[in-house]
Amino acid sequence: MRPDRRVETQQTRTLRAATRSLRLHLDTLPIDVSVDVSGDRFLAGLAFMFARQRYDCAESMIGAGFGGTVLGSMARSLLVDGLRWLWIGEQPHRRRALLGDLLEERNRICIALEKADASCPILTRWLMPLPAVADLTGQSMSWVDAPPMPSEEQLLDDLFAPTTPGQPAAPTATDLPAQLRIARQLLDMIGVRGAAMILAHAGHGNHLGMLSSLTDDGVAGHDLRADHEALFMQVAAAGVVTTLLGAVAATPESWPPDVEQEPYLQRAVELAAEVAAAAVLIHGLTTTRAVRAQSSRSQSRARPRQPVLLRPQALLAADDLLPDVNSAAEVASAAEAYYRVARTMAISPWEHGPPILHSLLTYGGGHSGLQTVISTYDQPGSVVISVFAARMLLEEAARLIWRYSDPTIVEDRAKQYFDEYRARQRKTINTLVSAGVPKAAAESIFSRPSNVILTPEGIASGRTPLPPISLMLRQMGAPFPEPGWLEVAYSMLSQVTHSTALGHLHTVRFNNGIWQGNALSAEMQALALDVACLGSAHLISLSAAVLADLSEESQSYRQALLQSSARVHNAARLVHGLD
Repeated sequence: MRPDRRVETQQTRTLRAATRSLRLHLDTLPIDVSVDVSGDRFLAGLAFMFARQRYDCAESMIGAGFGGTVLGSMARSLLVDGLRWLWIGEQPHRRRALLGDLLEERNRICIALEKADASCPILTRWLMPLPAVADLTGQSMSWVDAPPMPSEEQLLDDLFAPTTPGQPAAPTATDLPAQLRIARQLLDMIGVRGAAMILAHAGHGNHLGMLSSLTDDGVAGHDLRADHEALFMQVAAAGVVTTLLGAVAATPESWPPDVEQEPYLQRAVELAAEVAAAAVLIHGLTTTRAVRAQSSRSQSRARPRQPVLLRPQALLAADDLLPDVNSAAEVASAAEAYYRVARTMAISPWEHGPPILHSLLTYGGGHSGLQTVISTYDQPGSVVISVFAARMLLEEAARLIWRYSDPTIVEDRAKQYFDEYRARQRKTINTLVSAGVPKAAAESIFSRPSNVILTPEGIASGRTPLPPISLMLRQMGAPFPEPGWLEVAYSMLSQVTHSTALGHLHTVRFNNGIWQGNALSAEMQALALDVACLGSAHLISLSAAVLADLSEESQSYRQALLQSSARVHNAARLVHGLD
């Protein structure tokens, strides 16, 4: 029995056996990181290592009793990775886009600092956390013209779009490895766009994402519904295996000579297919009719990229680099102390009558996300989980602060807030149905347990969408000397959660001549701990006050949490360099 001690159905046991079998198989492949290669070859070498680690982390979170929605966030990043590496693997010369992605994300952070009017004296550490290897600084200027990686929507368009007149012909089926063709089928699952939207809800830690933790027998905010677990792990399995196949196709020279390639890859594909078969029986998002391919590029949902001026800081020289001498040890000590404070007040949600669902989810989700961070930030192999959880806490805390910031319009903002997610739920259901999923199955993924009572309410005509997250983060940062620092922090954490080339560089360390994979840079670790404590302080204390009917104890508890999180920030800012 897993730590959450919830009873497993036979279908769930079958799924979990399949996900574990795939994990064990993938873990047998040795990976050797070489620095005497080109930049795109180096980044390609990190791709499967990081994807495999995220799959391992997601699988390890099943039934943990906390952090259920974090699993969905990691699955979403694996879906995007799979789409990227299918795109690269089918035409390996596209590998150069990895360097374009690195340059684009470095430039994005520079722009974020400008727009937020924030400073970061150790910006170079964020842009290049490794020594000057594989020409990744950009000093040679040899890859400054590398094209950027397509966006998620563009990759989805590419997955479905047929070859049209005037386009270069795509490779025929006989030109591709058989496993790569099957990987396309694994990703081309029924309703993949709708599935991506469901995963995005979890990835952003929003209200719809937290609803995935509502079960008949679990703890709100902590556990994960069986249908969501099935969908998340199906997508994660397809993503990690496609990343493996695409990376092998793009860098065949990297394959370890002591492993037989064809049997290994074939077994990986078979195991991913077993995960998919077991998952579909649980979540039910399938259909018997074929999905029509997109007829032309004119129907693309992706927005064209606008030209952006390249900032000079985005290109580095070897002499610009700062040594890897930072340590997050003091930040960790302060975060552990904060965690002890967070656990000092026990709330009985039903003491003052039936609790408000959103407050219950926020309270449970805040504690669950914080526990996820504290339980993983220093554990070998699982440190990356803390970044996913931290960004979710930060984002939802910004939304909650915006919602309660003006007492005179609390009800109006509540209506605006929930209408946003009613609209997103309706859009997701419609997207699934348009892909051929029966409406009953599409609606079922958003159903509520029998012990949850909902008051039906329509979406306001001409509703106002929620403000951009950047504005909410700026409001959340108002008490700080540099209010925009949280916008930059969000962008930096997103490098890992979006699995960018720059994010990959923050997941390896180089100490005393030895490479250490699946280890966070000190700056990223300090930032994750900092925003996790700050975000959870607001989520937990505000929801606790509502659930405790604004008791004096809850007010004192809020002050204690905010003061303790401030001590974490005072230690962390010396490491990550923001504010």
